[in-house]
Amino acid sequence: MARAVDFYSVLYSYARKNESPAVDVESFIASLQKYAQRVCEEKPEWAEWAVDTAPRMWREITQLQENGKVTVISKEDGQQIFLDLYYAEQVKEAYRSPDNDADIPFPDEQFLNITIPQNQLKPLDVASGLPVFLKEPQKTALPIIKLIFPDNCGEALALASMIPLVVLESGLIKVRNYLLKHGNREYIQHKLAPLLTGKEDHLRECMDRIMINPANCISDMQDGGETTAYFWACFCNQVRHDLTSKNELLPDERGTLQAIFLIEICSSFFKAKAARAKEIELAFKNFELELEKPPYCFSGEAIAKFRDNKGFPLLGRYTQEGLDVYIKKRISEAPSPEELPELFYFRTGDGVNWLVKKSRLLPLCARLFAETRPVVIKAISKRWKKLLVNFACEPAMEEDREFESLVLRYTEECAPLLVTLLRDSRLYLVYEELQRGGKEFSGLSKLFNKNELLPLRALLLIKRKELLSDVKLLLPFWYTIPIISHIIAFFQNLRKKKKKREKSEDEYSAPLRTEDIRTELHNAARESEARLVPNGFTLDTYLEELSRRWGNLLNKQAKDNLVEDVNALVRDKLRRLLHFQKIVNRDTIDEMTESIMNDSPGLHKISEQNYLFLYVKLYIVKLLAGKAVF
Repeated sequence: MARAVDFYSVLYSYARKNESPAVDVESFIASLQKYAQRVCEEKPEWAEWAVDTAPRMWREITQLQENGKVTVISKEDGQQIFLDLYYAEQVKEAYRSPDNDADIPFPDEQFLNITIPQNQLKPLDVASGLPVFLKEPQKTALPIIKLIFPDNCGEALALASMIPLVVLESGLIKVRNYLLKHGNREYIQHKLAPLLTGKEDHLRECMDRIMINPANCISDMQDGGETTAYFWACFCNQVRHDLTSKNELLPDERGTLQAIFLIEICSSFFKAKAARAKEIELAFKNFELELEKPPYCFSGEAIAKFRDNKGFPLLGRYTQEGLDVYIKKRISEAPSPEELPELFYFRTGDGVNWLVKKSRLLPLCARLFAETRPVVIKAISKRWKKLLVNFACEPAMEEDREFESLVLRYTEECAPLLVTLLRDSRLYLVYEELQRGGKEFSGLSKLFNKNELLPLRALLLIKRKELLSDVKLLLPFWYTIPIISHIIAFFQNLRKKKKKREKSEDEYSAPLRTEDIRTELHNAARESEARLVPNGFTLDTYLEELSRRWGNLLNKQAKDNLVEDVNALVRDKLRRLLHFQKIVNRDTIDEMTESIMNDSPGLHKISEQNYLFLYVKLYIVKLLAGKAVF
């Protein structure tokens, strides 16, 4: 099977022959057709080019244009094909045989006999510009770099992609040639010995590596070891001192001096890069240690505040982008096929992502159980006490299924993360993996029974009958005497029926004074607004100021979501209160605020309760004054 023609190589060879990146289309087609006809018998791949040369060429040119290698230019005297990489290809060719060019300086425009347009060239001062370029090489879109050496040591051309490895290898070969040609290896080693006292073996190894295989020196530099970096600093300083002391440099000496400048800067760069890598590695180790500490779950804002054991922020040692990449890798890659990743993200209903380390997942559950249990017990006890005082009851007092629903309802309010963890299938996988490893956690009861999660009431160690008994103990003694309680309940129910009947009659005889109640609430709200809002603030600006004091989250979106959740909760609770509101006095708004705060366990978790109370009160004022829709 005949191999295909490398059209771009043919085009480039033609341009080199004409010493110009611009190729005349008509001349090139004629030359291409003539060549194809002459060699088609010996080279079958050219047979197709001998016929219909122009259409075939334009198909290839179109492909090269799409790849960014050529540009077609239309002129009055015809069309031209401009090779965008013409000069870059020549620079690339100049580094293909570094051993053959060891006796001469690095290639420049004069050596290559070309003049590169300024729009394809980036001048770079070796002393000041090269260290910056090594840190951020991707910021230049120009393909060719002109290295300008200090001390009138000339210039060099290189592709951006060749810096630093290709030019560094070429420079090390020039240094080896200098030591061999001038026979001064022993002299240099002798000069360096006093500077590397106690490290003579390392000195000898480095010199041997230069003489035997210079390319291996690059990997040593990239390791960034202190001893290796110190060797190259001393070596470059000594060779530069020997060469600059001469009145006139030979071509190979000039090339060696150029190489010394490059080696010195690259060695310093690799040393700094390795030190930076170790610093980042240490920072991520500290990051992992922070994940091991209570509270075992961390939001984005909390992670941004991580510090090392000396109190310095970790964000700064690593970048936010680097942290995101690290976390993404840790939550997606497992140590082995039989294990889960080391980190997990859990997203709660309020939109917050919580990062949890696998080894801390079960201790986190244990902590949340311990924190949630008294809150749920207190909420249910208060609810049941209110019912029992009125000689009422509910199904949750008698049935485990209803009791479980009640426990879940209050748990969702006060511990949304716990509910999220229990509903996530990864909890069982982690539980099983750690159990296989023989790990046990104090303070954590059994979570699963035959692959099924235990009821939430069992996990929280809340027993329905015991809780009901405890609530009854808080009531006056006559509530616990069946005969007395039944008699009281009978008359109370009778009184309720009578009131209900009277209410029905009142409703039938005269309509409720709804408009009067609304007007009184509106007036009370306006009076409270005038009394509570400080001078210099409007109601809206003061609400915003209060939200900043209790909603102290760094992430603006998370803060806005929290404020909106509180507002929605207040609006919902206020609707229910207004449904039964029949009397309005000076303390009505305070009573509404206290009722909403007491009946909302989720609000109890916010730290700044004083500011939150005032915020809720003023938001109620805003709603009642008709300045917001609810």
